[in-house]
Amino acid sequence: MSWACFSADALPSTLDVVVGAAGTGGATGNPAGDGVAGGHSEVHLSGDHPDNDDVAGKVLLKAYGGGGGAGAAQAGTHSAGGGGGGTGSIGVTTSSATGGDGGDPDMQGSTQGDSLGGRGGKGGNKGSASNGLPGGNAEYGGGGGGGGGAGDPNLGGKGGSSLYGGGGGGGGNEQGPHDNSVEGAGGSWGSYTAGTGAAGGTADADGGTGTSREFGAGDGGGGASGYGDGGPGGSPGGGGGGGGSRGEPTAGGAGGIGEVRIWAW
Repeated sequence: MSWACFSADALPSTLDVVVGAAGTGGATGNPAGDGVAGGHSEVHLSGDHPDNDDVAGKVLLKAYGGGGGAGAAQAGTHSAGGGGGGTGSIGVTTSSATGGDGGDPDMQGSTQGDSLGGRGGKGGNKGSASNGLPGGNAEYGGGGGGGGGAGDPNLGGKGGSSLYGGGGGGGGNEQGPHDNSVEGAGGSWGSYTAGTGAAGGTADADGGTGTSREFGAGDGGGGASGYGDGGPGGSPGGGGGGGGSRGEPTAGGAGGIGEVRIWAW
């Protein structure tokens, strides 16, 4: 989330709004492809400011999309989560094992993991013989995606949450068809605790759908179990959940669309 407040008479009569292109999921198959990061959105000035005509194209606000999640290298392997988008740069698309860093903020350089300012949360690493790690939480940036789990009895990682931005998607896992453990839940808006969004799937089920909101941001989709697909993220800005990895290609959930909102009074 990127925001600013202006007196109405300080702005021109029109503002140019550029809505970023949605990211795309990776192709299914063996090996599966990586997801593609979402584009950035921005608001900039037109050239009709009453006091100065030399302002066309000056950017007032910009917010970047999240990085793509990694596809599993082959059936039965697990992948890591993409970094949440920041207000200063795009989230990093992950490698197969290591979660992507969150996007940088405008004025704060912080390390990976949980993030304050406008930085996105880091994506969680995949598990090797353990649970996938949770995505990092964030303040204004988006929560990081959870890492994939490494099979029964381990779990997919929880998606990171964000106080003001969208939640990250939960990590999927290679679970047995009769296993009743629940995969990584998505992150949520309005929280600094991972896994408080959509529920993860259980026993080869799809991940849950992230909540969409007219005010605020969307929750992350839940990670899938076994043969299930990841749950879609809520709008605006919720990350999609990770697909299962029980031996057949599965799909990661779609990320929620971004939105530009202008309040006038």
